[in-house]
Amino acid sequence: MKATSKRATNALIGSPIERIEDFRFLTGRGQYVDDLAFDDMLHAVIVRSSRAHGRIRSIDKRAAMARPGVHTVITAADLGASVPTIPLRQEASPEFKPYEQPVLAHEKVRYVGEPVAVILAATQAAAEDALDAMVIEIDDMPAVVDAATAVHGDILLFESAGSNVALTLSGVRGDADAAFKDAPYIRREQFSVQRHGAVPMEPRGLLAHWNAEQRQMTVYGAAKVAFVNRRVLAKQMGLAESAIRMVENDVGGGFGARGEFYPEDYLVPFAARFTGHPVKWIEDRREHLLATNHSRDAACELEIACDRDGTILALRGHARTDQGAYIRTNGPTPARNIAQVLTGPYRIPHVRIDVSLIMTNKTPVGTYRGPGRFEADFFRERLFDIAAAELGIDRVEFRRRNLISRAEMPYPMLTVQPLHIASETDSGDYSETLERCLDEIDWRAKAATDGKLIDGRYRGSAIGCYLEGGASGPKESARLVLERDGKVRVHVGSSSIGQGLETVCAQIAADALELPLDAIKDVQHGSTDNVVEGYGSYSSRSVVMGGNAIIAAAEKLRHSIRAAAA
Repeated sequence: MKATSKRATNALIGSPIERIEDFRFLTGRGQYVDDLAFDDMLHAVIVRSSRAHGRIRSIDKRAAMARPGVHTVITAADLGASVPTIPLRQEASPEFKPYEQPVLAHEKVRYVGEPVAVILAATQAAAEDALDAMVIEIDDMPAVVDAATAVHGDILLFESAGSNVALTLSGVRGDADAAFKDAPYIRREQFSVQRHGAVPMEPRGLLAHWNAEQRQMTVYGAAKVAFVNRRVLAKQMGLAESAIRMVENDVGGGFGARGEFYPEDYLVPFAARFTGHPVKWIEDRREHLLATNHSRDAACELEIACDRDGTILALRGHARTDQGAYIRTNGPTPARNIAQVLTGPYRIPHVRIDVSLIMTNKTPVGTYRGPGRFEADFFRERLFDIAAAELGIDRVEFRRRNLISRAEMPYPMLTVQPLHIASETDSGDYSETLERCLDEIDWRAKAATDGKLIDGRYRGSAIGCYLEGGASGPKESARLVLERDGKVRVHVGSSSIGQGLETVCAQIAADALELPLDAIKDVQHGSTDNVVEGYGSYSSRSVVMGGNAIIAAAEKLRHSIRAAAA
């Protein structure tokens, strides 16, 4: 299944070619982190809390350490005077600092699955067998597991913080309260979105190797934001960034959850340096469901004000996002996006949406497939359906009347406070997009079957619009190398999490250099020794940011070749 070779027609981008990486996957030649091993390697198993909320009285590891094959057991007491916490990758507001997660619980446990200790043994089985020998005494405390109850603060996860509401963000435009005062039509409704998990085919895994002589740490299994995680790990371990090499292996899916900095991203490298042995940790599916970031889990009370002709005057409301037990990595991102994109592609002059980030005794959350945008779109579009029905206006026409026109571009999005985030919709023809979509799917015919039993199934139709943001900046890196055999090797800072990055980067490089596809030797991605700096793969950014970096690098390579040939 060899990738199709094309002549240099400058038309590879957009051409239907076979994916370059698929041959090795389909023939079982992919190399995932669990395929790697070192001599004298230890296997790590994480001892996790079985309680949702409690105060740790004692941890006795002596019996576990006496089990056959067990090398040692690491607890918070072994980490030094200060147990590292997981910093935020985005929206690092100082208000979130009290809610950061320690890499090992040492005073309290706050969710089922929280890491308490690490067992290191000669085999995976020996490490797992020692789990039952760990004696952890925890004084149970009442748990709070829903955000609506947690806001009252009767049960506090962080007593020193004094509240379970970490922060409330506000998306604001105009004066919503004033617009509601004399509105001809007002409707309020409550909505909720349940908790989700990414559940990629391959759970997380890491293998860390510490070279004491050279004081170099190599971590295999990096994904998504390897350079960011290297910075965090370097700071936590007291090493220079140059002393840490993050290696990206083949990855079995991400969907937002993989690649963020988790407790294990510190614990596995720490264990390698602590023991002097390579250390491997592979998450099982049960662990994944307990420990890897969840997402969604939001509720919203939303109110709309309209004229009788369906012109929207204002939106206002309050949303609660359940953050789980800690705010970590990019947990606030969905809440920020709700506050920022609630209005979508619509002209709504007056808006106020308050979004509270609330702590509960559940697994912490992060991003998952359009984080915050999905929730905001559902809340808004469902309310639009209700309003259109009650006003006697066709649901498509209701949306059509309120879309931002081309003449109104650029149109401001909501300003998010206190983060001082402002953005705008800078271009697009939303009305034309809607009409083309309706024509392409033959909307009238589909809508005509609503409520009818056809071929044993009742039919129904729904419509909604959403706004997709541009690729997340600020930049990306790429490096192109012309090898002695005349082929080009592409290095890019973006990561591959199953989205076909190698094929796309090869297409872009070949077109930019006016070469056939088979002149691209390979695409090296994600690992920290490929480029000086990389920014990762998230928010649909890899092709836009990484691709443009490749084009810029290709232009420099073309110039160098011409100069050498002159």
